[in-house]
Amino acid sequence: MRSLDRRLRRLEVGLLPPPETAESRRIHELVLDIRRRRAARLGLPEPEDVPEPDFPPGLSLGEMINYGRRRHREAEAARASLDAEHGVRS
Repeated sequence: MRSLDRRLRRLEVGLLPPPETAESRRIHELVLDIRRRRAARLGLPEPEDVPEPDFPPGLSLGEMINYGRRRHREAEAARASLDAEHGVRS
């Protein structure tokens, strides 16, 4: 049982994002400041500190993969239709 616990801990360490440090938070604040200034200069709404998630909440890993594949196919189809309208060959 201990070996299973140890393996799970190693797996968690590999999958979890790195812990937030003072340096990473400082860099994050700098990036947010740049985005806020750019938004103000262009007259856009101010970006939020916490971005929208890429996937709807509550999806399993398999559902996330399928969702991402579907979004990719839709984006490719939209890009292909734009290329066809403008006469671009791929």
